[in-house]
Amino acid sequence: MNIEMAENQTIGFKIKKQLLGGLGIFVGLFLLLTIFSMLSSVFFTSGNLQNILIQSATNAIIAAGMTFVIIAGEIDLSVGSILALTSIVSAEIMLSTGSLLLGIIVALVLGTILGALNGLFVAYMGFPAFIVTLATMWLFRGSAYVLSDGQAIVGLPEGLRVLSSGSFLMIPNIVWVMIITYVLCYILLAKLTIGRKIYATGDNQESARLSGINVKAIKILVFSLSGFLTSVAGVVLMARLNSAQPVAGTSFELTAIAAAVIGGTSLTKGGVGGIVGTLVGAVFIASLLNGLVVINVSAFWQQVIMGIVILVAVGIDKYRKKFSM
Repeated sequence: MNIEMAENQTIGFKIKKQLLGGLGIFVGLFLLLTIFSMLSSVFFTSGNLQNILIQSATNAIIAAGMTFVIIAGEIDLSVGSILALTSIVSAEIMLSTGSLLLGIIVALVLGTILGALNGLFVAYMGFPAFIVTLATMWLFRGSAYVLSDGQAIVGLPEGLRVLSSGSFLMIPNIVWVMIITYVLCYILLAKLTIGRKIYATGDNQESARLSGINVKAIKILVFSLSGFLTSVAGVVLMARLNSAQPVAGTSFELTAIAAAVIGGTSLTKGGVGGIVGTLVGAVFIASLLNGLVVINVSAFWQQVIMGIVILVAVGIDKYRKKFSM
């Protein structure tokens, strides 16, 4: 019991430390916004800032789930394909039944099941998460193409437009979905016992097991959360595009991982990271891409710059890890 209490105190200290360390990404975002504001008078306008938040929503929601997975010491490469498959199935349900609600519920349930499937292979079969999710990335994407015959599904219920075009208190509905997602994820990860168990599992699986934590259940949980949140992002993207496309979500796993890493979640060591940093990381990426477009930087150079930013973020993570020992 004393060991468990000591471990809880250690994890609690780590969470507080990571929240403080996450201030660095806030400073980085502030500097980025300042630089682009100086380079373009269009950038720091209410309309463009609103666009940045809307553009960041899909990646931010997926990255929230990815953060749980990475903190638990795993990785999920299948999120983009889960988004595509759940969107296609959801759209088919909407068209066949005429029910928007049923289509959304099916998407969320299916996303959770697909994530749990990843978790089962990792937790009970002992397969590396990289290999499992690489395989399911192809499996789920291929299934999306088969079900849709490679075609986009259009003619979705009119009510879906409310999510993409509506607003509440002058804040777009899509942004509200992102905000609510992060509030709930923050409570789960930083305030509840289950969050401490996720940190403990990622920090040291054997120690977590000896302290009474069901490590296999935790792994299934984080992958299920990743699948669920990815399906939420899929619904958001369907609303924005007013269609479901089998090609949707391509490379989204990379931008989600990038948001988590930029926000301070460590790829080199489990048990390190935080949900607030991931949100700022997602907004940072959206702001960077938006700013580069505003100042007319070539799409080719945008990819080069993104690669440099991610390398710098990984370097900072390595530096932080080295000097926190």
